[in-house]
Amino acid sequence: MKDVLAYVERRVAAMEDHPLFTWLASDELPPKERLMILPSVATVAMGFRDVNKWVLRYPRAADDLERGINVHTFEDQTHSRLFLEDWKRLGLDRRLGWDASDTLWWLFQADANEVIRGHCMYFLSIAAADRGDPLLRFAHAEVGELCARELFFKHISAVAGRLADRTGLAMLYFGAHHIEAEGEGAEGVFESLVLDGERRRRAHELADVMIDVFREILDGIHEYALKHAATNVPPRPAAVRETGPAGLLAAADAPVHPTQEPVFQALRECRTRSGRHPFYTWLAHHGPRISPTQVLQRFAPMWAMDVMGYRDFHRYAVSYPEPATDLERVVNVWGEELTARNALFVDDWKQLDLDELLGWNASDTLDFYYLSRTMDVHRHNRVAMTGFATGHRDPLLRLWLVSAMSEATDILLDNTAPLAEKAEANTGLCLDYLAGRRRIAAPAFMDRPITPEQRDVAVEMIETAFEFMDRRLDMSLDVALSNDFQIP
Repeated sequence: MKDVLAYVERRVAAMEDHPLFTWLASDELPPKERLMILPSVATVAMGFRDVNKWVLRYPRAADDLERGINVHTFEDQTHSRLFLEDWKRLGLDRRLGWDASDTLWWLFQADANEVIRGHCMYFLSIAAADRGDPLLRFAHAEVGELCARELFFKHISAVAGRLADRTGLAMLYFGAHHIEAEGEGAEGVFESLVLDGERRRRAHELADVMIDVFREILDGIHEYALKHAATNVPPRPAAVRETGPAGLLAAADAPVHPTQEPVFQALRECRTRSGRHPFYTWLAHHGPRISPTQVLQRFAPMWAMDVMGYRDFHRYAVSYPEPATDLERVVNVWGEELTARNALFVDDWKQLDLDELLGWNASDTLDFYYLSRTMDVHRHNRVAMTGFATGHRDPLLRLWLVSAMSEATDILLDNTAPLAEKAEANTGLCLDYLAGRRRIAAPAFMDRPITPEQRDVAVEMIETAFEFMDRRLDMSLDVALSNDFQIP
């Protein structure tokens, strides 16, 4: 392990001359202006809580190695709140002028945030990459720790220190407080251990991947610094966005191979059970005191991360960068069709006046979607589905995973569509997403034979996807009945 750590330290030290650090050290801009790079860090910093809580941490630690990793994750998961506090102290809400939909655009659609967003999906796949081995997980995580502490925070905390000296405005995430809060970590438990040849090779491989990820994240932050922080021109979505026509694709009609019949049966059972959820009963019988539009407004914000985040899930966890088989190409094409839903959801958000009704600025939006316990099940679902996708390269398994997620979503849209159509008739709104006007049928893949091992994994994927769906529906019903969003 000492050999691996020494290798990591050398590779991390080689990034010391990254142009971002030169820009941070320059006095061309006042310290406060140099700290206005926070939006480019938001996806990493706010998502780090989930990585610690559901990716790095072992749910049932079996030994001192797993417990050593777990202890460190509890401290690290608190740092997202420090980031949000710095955001507020620097007055970024006022500077950016973002409402909720602008912030969601930045988090899930903006081209300027694309590279960083993609690499954040890699963080969600760490558990799949190390296969639960605590020795590999430590080596993997130590790269992130060193890149953060010895590179990024070392340089940016110097800027934060100068700001504090000049103005008295102290930063928590970017300042010395964050570095001091890191603690001792788990190094003492691991550094004396001896890795076998295969583990050493794999540890070096994971370290190289993580270092490349951080280098490209630094590239993205530097690009944001030059284009937006240095010019005081915040990124904003285009005023006019063209969208493709909503439509209904014909359902694939293919036989089910006998080896796939148990999987299809599991999907059918989950689909039937989910369709009877009390949330759907409430949608159909919500009573005369609230209108169909108000019903939709009461729960629609809950689903923004799932719907808008699907694009990145498909692009960086499910699809194949270089598809080599027909089935891999089918995975890619189907997923690209499904991602069109996120644009329709944004349109529905605006049609429902959710920006005005919620009254959220950027920090409110970040707080709700990344830190609110109300959204825990949605974020946990995202982590679990990413782990399934990245942990199984087999296209048949990825097709079953996407099929389960798509079927669960279609059941939701089957039940929102009557409400959306009533809202449209009563108000003149156009609610293409909630009315279910972009249905993408599953391609033919069930006619191929599968092994017993594939069957068992596919069934697990389906049951997990629908279990999370049920929990998200539970939360939606609770939020809607309680009117947590205070819809008048």
